[in-house]
Amino acid sequence: MKIKTYVLLPFSLLILASISAQTPASAILNVNNVKVQVNANGALFTDFTDGQFIAPYEPGQPEISTMRASGIWLGGFDPAGNIKGAIHAYNENGKADFQPGILDDVTGTATGQLTQIYRVTKADIEEHLADFHDNFVIDNPNPNVFGWPAVYNPYFSQYHNGETLPATSQGLADFWDENSDGVYNPTHGDFPIIGVRGCDEAPPHYADEMLWFVFNDEMLHTQSLLLPIRMEVQCQIFAFNCQEAPLGNTIFARYKMINRAGEDLDSAYVGVFADFDIGNPNDDFIGSDSLRSIVFGYNGDDNDEAGYGNHAPAMAIDLIRGPLDEDRNELPLTHVMPIEGALPTTLTNPNGPYNLLAGHYEDGTSAPNNGYFYNGDPNDPSAWTEVTEGNTPGDRKVVGSYGPFKLQPGAVNELILAYSFHQEPDNSNLENVTTMYKQTDQVQALFDNCFDIATAIACTPNVTGIFEVEAENLSIYPNPATDAITIELPETLQGPIALTDLTGRQLLSVDYPIGSKSTQLNVSGFPQGMYVIVAKGKDGTIFRQKVILSDF
Repeated sequence: MKIKTYVLLPFSLLILASISAQTPASAILNVNNVKVQVNANGALFTDFTDGQFIAPYEPGQPEISTMRASGIWLGGFDPAGNIKGAIHAYNENGKADFQPGILDDVTGTATGQLTQIYRVTKADIEEHLADFHDNFVIDNPNPNVFGWPAVYNPYFSQYHNGETLPATSQGLADFWDENSDGVYNPTHGDFPIIGVRGCDEAPPHYADEMLWFVFNDEMLHTQSLLLPIRMEVQCQIFAFNCQEAPLGNTIFARYKMINRAGEDLDSAYVGVFADFDIGNPNDDFIGSDSLRSIVFGYNGDDNDEAGYGNHAPAMAIDLIRGPLDEDRNELPLTHVMPIEGALPTTLTNPNGPYNLLAGHYEDGTSAPNNGYFYNGDPNDPSAWTEVTEGNTPGDRKVVGSYGPFKLQPGAVNELILAYSFHQEPDNSNLENVTTMYKQTDQVQALFDNCFDIATAIACTPNVTGIFEVEAENLSIYPNPATDAITIELPETLQGPIALTDLTGRQLLSVDYPIGSKSTQLNVSGFPQGMYVIVAKGKDGTIFRQKVILSDF
């Protein structure tokens, strides 16, 4: 196939190039044994400087990450033979292929709407359900439930400073539709849920914490240099408050991908990029398992210097559901390609990302085993692994991909991933790989049971430490506030005390005033709306209290 190049760029893309350099909204998810940062442009587990998959996370302890970054890759050919695609890497120097926000249903152009990250918790949902079912009337609206970005939500604007909620035929954030009218209305008993194809008839399930955001590639691609697809990606990140592995060590990501282009994308691939940094990033190996559809990283020697020491965990990406082809058949994981050299400098031509997605080396030459690398058990001396190859441990990056298939205009697709770390006391690096196989099987079984925790997996909630509780004994006034908030401090608190938005993004912080029983936060100048006061107890418990800022 002849590959064409382009010279002239649409004026709208040139305008959006400057927007892409802006730092997207971000949110912290920390409800179990993992603390992660996600970003509204789809970049996962990075603050654009360091890796942010902190595992295991313990308040006050050094933070060690098992990943540098992750995200999705897309690629294929348009009818004229041009390669189109978009990739996640590191957003260094503002380079990016994706930006926050939704695309217009008809034109496929960016609207600038829904550029934030929206959060809801199990506590929010259960408070809402209790309120509804006591008399079938909502007496105390929960702002996270009423502000959920679900289709036709009549209250969304009220809880998001007047922002309008776009209408879209493919839907937005998933919800339980109590009266089956196709409209999200919390006053009718509707509430946010985990959206999974095929689980519609099951009892609705929701996680202890869920984040939802949407991003698109309708912009100048300064990361890959590829032409944009006009792909909209709605992402739900969620986790469960559990002490036990594997669920307590797992973060889930569900991608809903909508092709807003007016043409087919042929020989298309969907990929998952991962830069594994198991503590020290310079002594790692990668592997895969074709039967389990997992891609994983593990320490390449017995000692993770300046990181996990002698008990380095394995880090797995369990691709628990692949996308559908044009005939509605679910695709298996097709290729697992290591990425040589340093990103993004290694991707010096627009064909490189697509070649990797298609199971070739970046320059287009063929790769062994049809581009499915290291699919053996590192504990097996006869298997094909980095151990048996005698490779030198180092920094490892990889992309696992599904395809090829034809992506048609308006097609809606789904990709579900489970990111999990696996570490048992006193296990060696390779023993933790064995643990990983067993525990990813448990995660897959949970998914196969539509996330029905009660029947599929062990889960004892954390009750202190990283688990967040409402600060009922924390006196905060006035509420609503205009210029300043006074916080009376019980002896059980220790600083700092922070003001965040509803996504968890910190806006203001003050140190704990030793010897004082109260402190103030100056909130003058902040837009009116709902915010959260966050403080930490001496036992590590995180306290959260919602506050309203008003102009009157």
